[in-house]
Order: sequence, then structure tokens, then C-alpha cells
Amino acid sequence: MRIKFEKLFIFSIALLLLTLPMPKYNLSTQALILLVISWFGVNSFQKKKELFIKNLKIITLLSSIFLVMLFGMIYTENLAGGIEQLKDKLPFLLLPILIATSPSTLLSNKYSFIKIFSLSVILMAVFGLLKSLYLYYTGMGNYFVYDKLSFILNKHTTYYSLYCVIAISYFLYDLLFIKKTPRIISVLSVLFLLFFIYLLSVRIAIVALIIIAIYFIKIKITNRSNKVFLSLLVILSLVSTLIFSSNYVERFESIKNNPDKIAENNEFNTRIIHWKSALQTVSGIDYFIGKGTGDGKKNLYKQYKKNGFLIGYEKKYNVHNQYLEFLLSNGLIAILAYISILLITLVYSIRVNDIFGILVVLLFVVYSLTESILERQSGIFIVAILCNILFFSNREVINKLNKQN
Repeated sequence: MRIKFEKLFIFSIALLLLTLPMPKYNLSTQALILLVISWFGVNSFQKKKELFIKNLKIITLLSSIFLVMLFGMIYTENLAGGIEQLKDKLPFLLLPILIATSPSTLLSNKYSFIKIFSLSVILMAVFGLLKSLYLYYTGMGNYFVYDKLSFILNKHTTYYSLYCVIAISYFLYDLLFIKKTPRIISVLSVLFLLFFIYLLSVRIAIVALIIIAIYFIKIKITNRSNKVFLSLLVILSLVSTLIFSSNYVERFESIKNNPDKIAENNEFNTRIIHWKSALQTVSGIDYFIGKGTGDGKKNLYKQYKKNGFLIGYEKKYNVHNQYLEFLLSNGLIAILAYISILLITLVYSIRVNDIFGILVVLLFVVYSLTESILERQSGIFIVAILCNILFFSNREVINKLNKQN
């Protein structure tokens, strides 16, 4: 019976990753509920208690974002908003507890989980293109680019581009190192995902792709002159895609005809307005503990209006920077909690030379600079599940090595 629950536990994690790229958030939520149900049967409650006590420090660290936000409920003025934030961030509490108190061997084949996620990203992208093609040929409009493609996917383009760059990282890692997927499949997968990122037209994805390319060049190429040449070639190629792509150019040029679309087209300037407005709403003790878990956006929209950022005021845009988002709601302690989760995942990835794990953490860091990636379930789930899978699986590798020595 216990073996069956262990298989269900593994299946639930795979299902969670499989459903992340799918249109509805509730599918991932249901997969998480199934994971909780299977957790009850993977071992005895006495064993769970022992593992919980043994891993208490790690559980506390990996769930620190949720714990800091729980503390922020003490002084928030917006209880309803705070409860909503806690509900959204629940994966950061549940996943460390569920995985830390289960048999450590259940995550031994972590790349199988990552592969399932990556294939799901491709399948949903294909589904999106086929649906867009159908709408185009039935005369219902062009849904192949940017926000219209987002409508088809039922996912924000930024989050889906993050999924795509993670999937590209996996297929490149598989192609160069673990070689579990046929070479032609890995190559075609990377090319398709690059094309899909082109359609999504998300600028931060270009930065992410440059990081991925240089990262793999640095690891795989030994000759220094070749590294420099290839790195420059990659940067020029991707930046050229950014500059000359009709999708990106369309976003830049439309601002001339429609100034109200400044937030969609002149992203550099509007990011500064986002960040400036956020910092202008913070003062005194707010820097340390924030305004409260439910009060992160307090006065932010009014500040947008004062700064002439009318579309941000009307559409209630977030800060577009995860670090500043935490600063507003829960202060520096929330930023430290987030950095701690990323840092411990990075450290254990470095200790076992987990090239993919290191790259994933770097991608989270970069995306968090220009996007509030933990403001939606798409971002919360992917950060929480990958950090926990990478940390616990890499720790198990270290424990096995220590026992052998």
C-alpha cells in the first residue's frame, strides 16, 4: 500500500509540472491537493514527525516567504488582501513540508519531472498556434503575436516566456550532458521554443536567452578566444532579433500613434516610472517590515497618477520588479527570504555541479528584476516547485556521497 502512495506522490509532482503551462490555474491546484492526499500514505506519521524535526531549519528557510507574509498579517490594514496573498503563496509552505517529510528517494530522478514540464510547454504552445491558425482562417483575426497570443494561451506572455526559457535550458542540458532525449528531438524542441519566444515578444526573454547561451558556451567551450567570439555572436544575433523583429518593432512604433500604450511599448521608461513610484510610497520603518501583507499596493496607484503614469493608475499595474514588490508589502525581510530560497537552491546546485539547477536560479533572479513573477500562480508554482525539487534532490546526492566516503 505504501508503495502505491509513493507512486501516487511521484505522479502528483509530475502532474503539477505537467499542468503548469495549461490554461487553467485550478488544474495545478488540484494536482497540489492530490500531492497532499498522497503524502498521508507515503510513510507513518511518526516518521513524518522525525523527518520534520530533522529538517525543521530547511523547511523554515524554504517556506520563509510564507512565514514572513504571515508575520505581516499582524500589522496589515487590509486583512482580506492579506489572506488572499497568503492563499496564493501557500505552495511555498506546503511543498517544503510535503517533500522534506517524505522518503528522500522519491525525487531521485528529478530530470524526468523537468522533462515532463518542458514537453508540456511545447504541447501547449503547439495548441496555441493551432488555435490561432484556426481563428485566422475563419476570419476571426490574427492571434499569433504578444497579447493576443496570451489570450489564446490564457497565460501572461511573460510567464509563458519564462516557461519557454526553462524548457530551452533543459533541452540544451539534455542535448549536451545527460542525453536522455533523442538528439533530433532536443534540437527541434529548442528551435521551436525560440520561434515561440519570438511570437511572444517578451524582451526580458532575450536577456534570458543571452544568459543561457553564454552559460553553455562557457561550460562547453574550452578555448577562450572561441568563447568570446561565440558569446558576441549570440548577443548580436539575439539583439538583432529584438531590434528587427516585426513583433518587437510593432510594439515600439505603435507608441507614436497611441501614447496611451506607453506601458506596452516603451518598457524601459515605464519600468523606471514603476520603480520610482514604488519607492516614493515607502518611508521609514516600511523599508524593514513593509506596509503589511495586504497593503503592498497602498498609495501605489495614486503615485502612478501623480507621476503622470495614467495607464498604470487605470489598469492598476504592479511594480514589475519582485524585489520592490516584496519591499512594499513586507519590507527587506521578505526580500531576504526570497534571496535565501534562491541562494540555498543555488549553493546545493553548485555543490553537485548541477548545471541546469544553477541556470534556473539565475533565470529566476533575472526575471525578478523586471517582473513581479510571484504575483500570479504561474510564477509562484514554478519557483516553489523547482526550488524544492532542485534543493532536495541535490541534497540527497550529497548525502549519498557523504555515506560512500
